[in-house]
Amino acid sequence: MPLRMTGMTSGLDTDSIVSALMEAQTTKKTKVENKKTKLEWTQNIWTGLNKKLYSFYTDSAGKMRFQSSYQTKKAASSDASILTATAQSSASSGSYTVKVNQLAAAQYVTSAKISAKSTDASGKETESKVTSDTKLSALGFDTEGATTIEITAGENTVNLNVDETTTVRDFVNALKDAGLNASFDEKQGRFFISAKESGVDGKFTITSKTMTAEQVAAQNKLMDSVDYSNLSSDDQDTVKKILSDLKNTQDTSAVTDAEKSLQEISDRTAKEKTTEYYKNQLTDEMLAKYKYGTDVTGDDGVEHKAGDIDYSKVREALKYADLDDDIYTESDRLIVLQKDIIEPAVTEKLASDEYTAKISDAVENGLEDAGIEKQSDRYSTISLAVNGYAQAMADGTEQSKESALKLLGMDDIDGSAVQESADGNGMVVIAAADSIVQVNGATLTSSNTTLDVNGLSLNLVSASDKEVKITVSNDTTAVYDAIKDFVEQYNSALSEMNKYYYAESARGYDPLTDDQKEAMSDEEVEKWETKIKDSLLRRDSTLSGILETFRTSLTGITVKASDGKTYSLANLGITTGKDYKEYGLLHIKGDEDDADYADSENTLQSMINSDPDIVMEVMSGIVSNLYNNINKKISTTTTMKSALSFYNDKEMTKQMTQYKKDIKEWETKLSDMEDRYYKQFSAMETALSKLQSQQNSLASYLGSN
Repeated sequence: MPLRMTGMTSGLDTDSIVSALMEAQTTKKTKVENKKTKLEWTQNIWTGLNKKLYSFYTDSAGKMRFQSSYQTKKAASSDASILTATAQSSASSGSYTVKVNQLAAAQYVTSAKISAKSTDASGKETESKVTSDTKLSALGFDTEGATTIEITAGENTVNLNVDETTTVRDFVNALKDAGLNASFDEKQGRFFISAKESGVDGKFTITSKTMTAEQVAAQNKLMDSVDYSNLSSDDQDTVKKILSDLKNTQDTSAVTDAEKSLQEISDRTAKEKTTEYYKNQLTDEMLAKYKYGTDVTGDDGVEHKAGDIDYSKVREALKYADLDDDIYTESDRLIVLQKDIIEPAVTEKLASDEYTAKISDAVENGLEDAGIEKQSDRYSTISLAVNGYAQAMADGTEQSKESALKLLGMDDIDGSAVQESADGNGMVVIAAADSIVQVNGATLTSSNTTLDVNGLSLNLVSASDKEVKITVSNDTTAVYDAIKDFVEQYNSALSEMNKYYYAESARGYDPLTDDQKEAMSDEEVEKWETKIKDSLLRRDSTLSGILETFRTSLTGITVKASDGKTYSLANLGITTGKDYKEYGLLHIKGDEDDADYADSENTLQSMINSDPDIVMEVMSGIVSNLYNNINKKISTTTTMKSALSFYNDKEMTKQMTQYKKDIKEWETKLSDMEDRYYKQFSAMETALSKLQSQQNSLASYLGSN
């Protein structure tokens, strides 16, 4: 900013003069800012109004244009303790006789109480509490891998191979994997198992089997092919799933998938072993740097054998690594050396290209010192093991071993019901069942306690020999309420538009400046701005078009019904108000909630009771006309507005961009103008200063003579 001389010589109030000169020009910028503010308010108003109108279009008009909205039926049950009913619009009016013979049930199994048994040093057998972590071996299960628990629910079959690691939790998880609800209650010592859905289709079975010697051998060979016992728990779970999948199917794709998964585990294991081998090798090499090569006697007189740690070298290494040797005891130095120097160095070395290549080569070509076979040999072993296991499962015969499930408090479960034993401690099975219902003498079934038939939805409560009568009739109250709700929503949308279109003028009101707001109270500011906002859509041409569409699409149309007569809303007892200032709001004559027409005859209710089909045809036709005309209003245009918009949103956005550009240009123009005024006054001050200096010099000269 240039130096501004403000009346130093002339004595003029330059700032005030410049401010006065700028005021007229600033007013032009303010006018643009006011236009921008009004446009912002207008956009906000249209956004809210658009949301309201679109909601009416999609919800109220969108629903009431369909004849199904006027076909409401109701159903009444003669005994709600047995069943209740609801009716769809498609239900035939009349009476139905219903008898509930049986309710649907989900299969449910409650095991007998179980406990773990153990023998103390004296040979005495004792019982202990079973938990989710209890191994099945503690319950008496064979742990040689020969016992399998097979769970089948629908199309899902899961096989749990019992070994020395299998726990109660594993059994529960296998039940869940098969698609069942399952838990073990440690306090009760019982399993609780159920189908997720009721009905016969939800039936499940649980059986225990023992594999043949050939199958066990094939299974062990497969597990040995990937060194199962040394795998991570996640990889062991993967192997278990593969065993289960192959037991359920010998499909070629299943065998291929099994080979691929096991090969990935094998490669990962080979990489881990190789990495560990090189890690130990590098660690030993680095440690060797800090050992005495021969037997020596140190400066302290202590004899050191070859291979002992040379702590003087360790101290040098610690200092080289910026580690304070003084804080370590002699016995700690080797630990610090290992953790802070050797381990990071080894890790860095293993990540280098050299060792990454070595590890990859070992995985592919084998590394004898690390016990790693060639990849091709490992793959071949795995392939033979997988195919051998699959073949053994297909060829062998699994023999039933009922005693195995008894250790879990159950017998083999085939879906049949089992009553609780006399002592109250045995297994209980509730069999899966479908609901059986007789409707007008015809026997129907359902997998749950609801039944849909001929537009009726029956909610079954209890089985009984008693016949229940269901009566279906037109729900005239529901139809009337639906039409009344439509009228209310229409009036709400129309009132909102009327409020803005017929608002009072706000001529002479402009958005307040910051200085003006400071001189007024918050309440005064709010009233001022509300006055402007309410008038922004006054006599708006776009809003006028929407209002015209709403009014003429309902009150200006007639529909020819199936009886050959022509009807309008007025024929249904729906009319505009007596007060013209309502500007088209609708009233239902005789409606108890309408203060103006409550005493009139309720034509609409009477027609719904006597001619529901005529009401349906007329209302559906008139509302469809409104819906279609609104749809035309919200169609998109390339430059003016977007789809689903009632107003010219694109045009407003474009205008807003222009206002912002104009304001920015005015800011630059005014700044330049102000600088020019100050430069002119500065030039004047400079000229006056020079003139005054010359006068002073001349006076001084004349005075000296």
